[in-house]
Order: sequence, then structure tokens, then C-alpha cells
Amino acid sequence: MADGNSESSLEAGFIELASIVRALHGDWSAPAGSGYDDWTTKDLLAHLSSTEASLARIVASSTEPPGPSAEPFDADRWNSSQVRKRKETTEQELLNEFDMGTTRLVEALSDMDLKKPVNIGRYVGTPLGEAMRNMLEHQQHHLDDLRSALHKHPQSQEL
Repeated sequence: MADGNSESSLEAGFIELASIVRALHGDWSAPAGSGYDDWTTKDLLAHLSSTEASLARIVASSTEPPGPSAEPFDADRWNSSQVRKRKETTEQELLNEFDMGTTRLVEALSDMDLKKPVNIGRYVGTPLGEAMRNMLEHQQHHLDDLRSALHKHPQSQEL
């Protein structure tokens, strides 16, 4: 039985997420729900897609020497900037960004040493396999919230 940190189980987990994201539909202007301040479902999708798009770069950082010490990663600031940058992006473009991010991530994970630490992002110094497992759980949590919000607000059937 493969452990949750194996390359193939991580790849499978992210591919499964992408297949679920591709099927999302509903009112993208609806509130994302409690815990998301004033975010809409589209903003939450933008958060998911921007995160997915960044993961291949985090994987690549494990093959590079650590950079000079910088300020600690500020997830709230990063998330706000990424959602803001995508305000004018269509839902389909966000879905495509998620898909492309998954493809790049799966390619990046191929033959990687999952024990090497990542050198950028929230999990600096954490072994790659553990960091990617944490990010998979993060994405799954937000996807569950997004699916719930969209379920509460189905797309209107305008004729």
C-alpha cells in the first residue's frame, strides 16, 4: 500500500482534484461562505487556481539552494494579491489555470526526491512530500467549501 507521501499518490490526489474542479458550475457571484470574508465563489476559485499554478515552482525550489533570508511568507497577503490579480479573469480561464497548474505540478513531481526541503512558500524547510501533502489537504478543504457554496447557489436557468 502506497503511503500518502509517495509521488504516485500525490500525483493521483492532485489529478483527482482537477477532475472535480473541471466539473464545477453554479453562481460564481454567490458568497463563498463563512470564513471567507467578502469573497465570492469566483474569488475562492481564483484562490484555488492561483495556488495550483504556484505548486510546480514550489516543487522546483527543492532542487535549488536556499535563497537569502527573507521575511516569512505571509499567506494572507499572498492570497489577497493573487485573488486581486484575477478579478477580471473569467471563470473558464480560472478553471483552465487550475488544469494547467495540475499538469505542470504532476510533471514537476516526476522523479523528485520527496525528502528534500522546499525553499519557498509557506512550508520553507519542510520535506517536499510533506509540503505537497499539506497543500493537497489545503486544496481539498477549499474545494469542499467551494462545492458547498455552489451547491447552495446553483446557476440560474435564464432563457
